[in-house]
Amino acid sequence: MTLPITAAVRSPFAEADGVLARWHPVDLAAVVMDAALAAAGIDANTVDLVVAGCTEPVGAQGANAAHACALAAGWPPSIPGLVVDAETASGFAALVVAHDALAAGRARTAVVVGLNSASVVQPGAGALGRIYGRPWGPSVEQRYAQSGGLLPPITAADRLALARGITQAQQDEWGLRSLDRRVAPPAALVTVGARPGESVAVQRDTPISDDAHRQIPVDELEPIFDPNGTTTAASFAPAADGVAVIVLSTAAAEPLGVLESASLGAGDPNDPLGGLDIVRGAAPLPASGWMIAEPSASTTLLALQELKIDKSLVNQHGGTIAVGDAAAAEDLRLIIDGLHAAEAGAQGAALRCGGGAAGISHWRRS
Repeated sequence: MTLPITAAVRSPFAEADGVLARWHPVDLAAVVMDAALAAAGIDANTVDLVVAGCTEPVGAQGANAAHACALAAGWPPSIPGLVVDAETASGFAALVVAHDALAAGRARTAVVVGLNSASVVQPGAGALGRIYGRPWGPSVEQRYAQSGGLLPPITAADRLALARGITQAQQDEWGLRSLDRRVAPPAALVTVGARPGESVAVQRDTPISDDAHRQIPVDELEPIFDPNGTTTAASFAPAADGVAVIVLSTAAAEPLGVLESASLGAGDPNDPLGGLDIVRGAAPLPASGWMIAEPSASTTLLALQELKIDKSLVNQHGGTIAVGDAAAAEDLRLIIDGLHAAEAGAQGAALRCGGGAAGISHWRRS
């Protein structure tokens, strides 16, 4: 079922410990959510559901952050909130939940939030804080023990890229392409005040109206995970801060675009392409207009190789590596930036894969 996208906006994104480091993620989300409703021309009293995708729903992002975001925005406390954690595809998972709620008639307006503050809640926080036990459990560990154990997604992608002949030079070239081309559509961005980390020379509340691009030392491109690997600082997206919001509503007029489908896939957690087969069958693959998340160049180039997609059609306005990976917020950014950069009637797709999870959405600009 196709659904109207009535608004799609986001905060600027910045690498962890940068200009957004001291924002509480709930407060930053509330600012962007308010801006999204204003862009959609929708009153908060008509919102039926808030769904937040969050890869680390603990600490400042825990305790039903979706409902907390609505409360922080001053919206009615009766609006239900739901947090979805689907690991690397959490933003897509939130979109799927909202899509299904509207398609089933359980809601007319849903606000989908991609939430990530790596400065406040470090990546892996849910797995590293083992007061309540190890994640996955011994049965899963035993299942993968004979194959060398569970690998970090970047390491798994690095090794598969090496096996498939994707060189370090090709990955570095892709990463630098991401940096050189990264342009955020102005209409997609909500200006927010800086709340910088200690190492950032920016005064608090300085207006931040664009992404904070990384500075990559191109003369020191040595492997950063495995001495015999291929991933370098130029081909890896470090953790980033950001919030992205999409409003789906069957009650509003003149939508920005249409969400044609949203799907999830899953597979072996050590397979960087796990889940792609399920996702690939969800809808026809578009000939152009691809936006693909880049946790690493190896992951992206493996997906392009697997799906036989022409590189020139992908991330034409730059990608994740240029700014850093804001996890669930990055999932939604792919759609938001793609929609705002597209001409009327253009179709596109947003994709993320890695760590045994994959998500894809198809959209069309009105």
